[in-house]
Amino acid sequence: MTGSTAAAIKDAMIDVIIPAYNGARVIAAAIDSALAQTGVLLRVIVVDDGSTDETAAIAGSYGPRVTVVSQANRGVSGARNTGIAMSQAPYIALLDQDDVWQPVKLSRQLSLLEAHPAVGLVFTDMVLLESTGRIAEDGYLRSTPPYASLERQPVADSAYLLPETLAEAVMRFNFISPSTVLLRRAAINDVGGFDEAFRLCDDADCWLRLLQKWRAIAIEDRLVLSLIWEGNASLNKETLVCERLKMAEKALAHPELFPAGARPYFCKERPVSLYRLGILALEKSDAKTARKHLLASFKTKPCLTTALALGATLLGVRLRDRLWRAKRTIGLCWAIRVE
Repeated sequence: MTGSTAAAIKDAMIDVIIPAYNGARVIAAAIDSALAQTGVLLRVIVVDDGSTDETAAIAGSYGPRVTVVSQANRGVSGARNTGIAMSQAPYIALLDQDDVWQPVKLSRQLSLLEAHPAVGLVFTDMVLLESTGRIAEDGYLRSTPPYASLERQPVADSAYLLPETLAEAVMRFNFISPSTVLLRRAAINDVGGFDEAFRLCDDADCWLRLLQKWRAIAIEDRLVLSLIWEGNASLNKETLVCERLKMAEKALAHPELFPAGARPYFCKERPVSLYRLGILALEKSDAKTARKHLLASFKTKPCLTTALALGATLLGVRLRDRLWRAKRTIGLCWAIRVE
């Protein structure tokens, strides 16, 4: 490491943490976008979380510009915690291996954090891209009801200070993607980092705890590009629903960590989550598992939709599969929602 590189790392205002697992196809683009940030001194830390491909070698090929640490697989929350423990800068940016940043992202966020000491995180909007490069979703913040309904106080161009009720909105739908976030070190240390009991909902859990003590600013410009591909963990619907149930259990056991309305909300969400697990099992022709989840949902919140789905589990395999195909063909949607 040269003297100038060592000095840059020492003086870095931002540590960029990239958790990586079998991301050889995408990791270089993420690192390149971090190194291309303008107007900020930063260090990039790649935490290779037990990859079996060339992820660590690719990250290591950048030389002293990128610090690489390898560990046994602990999940994305464990990788983020390792990076946070290694970091020294007053601000911490999270970047998933399959996302890339616009060059001005960090400089815009840093100026806002420095101007607002009560703010613990600044997040942005993002664009979702398919592997072909086609835009799947060109930004989502303003079209997401829990976010759009918030009172937003303008503080800069396309940037808004959000109310203290933000935590309750995130509880209902997590619209804060980790790659869009710049965190104040004091804020993430305040809540002890990410809960490693979660693999997919670790970010939502962290934001809920952090927002109990700190304010947030949203930049509504799309400063992140996120690639949707088969390695994207968030596509696992069943695991995601199970983790929502786990987060509900945590909220009920430790209500002091969550927004005031968390307990009644998660009580209402539980039968919906169980219903969704039942439907996912039905789609895989696993009638036994579906029946277990749907029955638990019906006992908590009896409704006709759940009863119909529960009845479908009692049909023979051929008849049930025909019914399911017909349902898809005519576009019939069996769904229940949190009220």
